[in-house]
Amino acid sequence: MKPTVLVVDDKANMLALLSKVLGKSARVLTARGVRTALQVLETEPVTTVVCDLRMNDGDGLEVLRAVRARWPGVPFILMTAYASVPTAVQAMREGAYDYVTKPFDPDELRALVERAMAQAAVLKGEQDAPEARGFAGMTGRSPAMRALYQLIERVAPTDATVLILGETGTGKELVARAIHEHSSRASHRPIAVNCAAIPRSLIESELFGHARGAFTGAATDRAGLFEEAHGSTLFLDEIGELRPTVQAKLTRVLEERAVRRIGESRERKIDVRLISATHRDLRAMVKTGALREDLWFRLNVCVVELPPLRDRAEDIPLLAQRFLAERAPQSRSSATGFSAAAMSALQVYRWPGNVRELKSAVERALVIETAGEIRLESLPPEVQGASPLRLTSSSDVDLAQLSYREAVDASREEMNRRYLEAVMRRFRGDVLKAAAHAGVERESFYRLLRRCGLSADDFREERRGAADGTKN
Repeated sequence: MKPTVLVVDDKANMLALLSKVLGKSARVLTARGVRTALQVLETEPVTTVVCDLRMNDGDGLEVLRAVRARWPGVPFILMTAYASVPTAVQAMREGAYDYVTKPFDPDELRALVERAMAQAAVLKGEQDAPEARGFAGMTGRSPAMRALYQLIERVAPTDATVLILGETGTGKELVARAIHEHSSRASHRPIAVNCAAIPRSLIESELFGHARGAFTGAATDRAGLFEEAHGSTLFLDEIGELRPTVQAKLTRVLEERAVRRIGESRERKIDVRLISATHRDLRAMVKTGALREDLWFRLNVCVVELPPLRDRAEDIPLLAQRFLAERAPQSRSSATGFSAAAMSALQVYRWPGNVRELKSAVERALVIETAGEIRLESLPPEVQGASPLRLTSSSDVDLAQLSYREAVDASREEMNRRYLEAVMRRFRGDVLKAAAHAGVERESFYRLLRRCGLSADDFREERRGAADGTKN
């Protein structure tokens, strides 16, 4: 079923043009003026709105506010004349997805609408689809994540010990939480500890507890984390960091289902489900003697392996849009999506830090982008360098990951940027001359520069640098 676009304008010829341009990829509804648009919005669910700013019976901001009130997730694209650009910027502060200035290229508008519809579908899919929401905050619909959800559903109801393996940043703690929440122990608070974050001299006391006077500073009796987790789940992250003496005691606890505090002779029975995790190769550690083989056998009951983000690139748009929606309010940004070039780079980059690194990249971009789309130039340099457009011709495999429309949109953005750089360099930062040469109005030319992250001052600096070199 095609998405539905509402086009609002008070000119019949513009409605006819946009119906033809957008009709290839969407069902198009038209409204001739503000009043008709408000009536349509009362009865018709729409996917995207394209609206003129100035109309005979009102302005597009009234329509925008109605859309935000009734359909807050629906992208709103404003059409405006050059002189009304400040109003368009205000509209973006109020939640508009983007704006275009008249006259505009119909193909560029269609590409913008298609991006808006795609990103709205991603956000709606994350909200509505159970497989996208996953468990306990995990996001993804890739085959690897679907398989992970199924495994969690099978493992969670049992009381078996679970070992979670995965690279740093893949979400091992989220998986542990999901297993606990889908178990019979879910009514009890889980206990979690990162073994690498506790000093080696204290880890034994933290896990197993101690008696008063057992060592210097032990002023009172203290229960350890195993006792605190009685009836619940204990999650030991980075279990590969435990030293051999602690490994031996942990092995005994798992064998006897009882714990002995440091400085005591009696054992206390415990009812604890253990979930552990590590990014290290525990099999290799067993071979080198860094991990006790008997502990390995007790940990290696149910193994859950998390896929790295690079192996599920199809989940990146879902994750990126989710992080944007979560972090934009805290960053005081009204950015609503990603440009085609930015999303292409996100999907091609290898993400050695996995989901954690992706979240950090989106947060960084939101600091730079206060409205509209997150551009390629706002992403970390290492992610920008992964853009298919900045790779050599040997990267056909990476380009093949994109749809035809994504590749075309990304190519257009990159060509726009390169053209503007060339023209500005030729006229040494003189915007009037560059705009006249390009055949574009000055205000529109400034807007193009902003969209590509370019500043006239950069090219004036080049001019001054060249002049200084001449003097020398």
